[in-house]
Amino acid sequence: MVNKCLVSIKKMTSNDTKAASTDGNAPPLLFLRVQYEVPDLDGGDNSAAEDKQAQTQATITNKQSFDASNCPAATIGLPPSVEPVKPDPGDYSFSGMHDHGPLPPPREGGKFAQIVGFVNAAKKASDKYLTEVIEKEKAHSQPATSESNQQHKRKRK
Repeated sequence: MVNKCLVSIKKMTSNDTKAASTDGNAPPLLFLRVQYEVPDLDGGDNSAAEDKQAQTQATITNKQSFDASNCPAATIGLPPSVEPVKPDPGDYSFSGMHDHGPLPPPREGGKFAQIVGFVNAAKKASDKYLTEVIEKEKAHSQPATSESNQQHKRKRK
């Protein structure tokens, strides 16, 4: 279970840029930061009551940052070699075609395409990280579930 997920997209101000450029490390002008706080399931060998209390207190914080150095700008329209076609009913992806013919190509590049690229990369990273967290939770809760099932079977006999 994710306790918190914070996402921020920020454009640096001119003061931030000037301060950072004086030390020679020019920061990205536009970036996206993601932070997760999840329960720490690797708390060691505790009793069940201590383990439950430790899970509510101990958390792992995972921070990720996406900017032009690690994310390409997204392609908003169709790739250059793809022709516009009328989409199937229920398909809401961009097809480049309207009821009355092809749409003009959208403007590519710029800050919007960069932000979409950040969000796409953040979604892929988030999916990967949260899948790992879910798998760890399943593995951690598996012994407790099988133990409670065995106790339930004993009571029924």
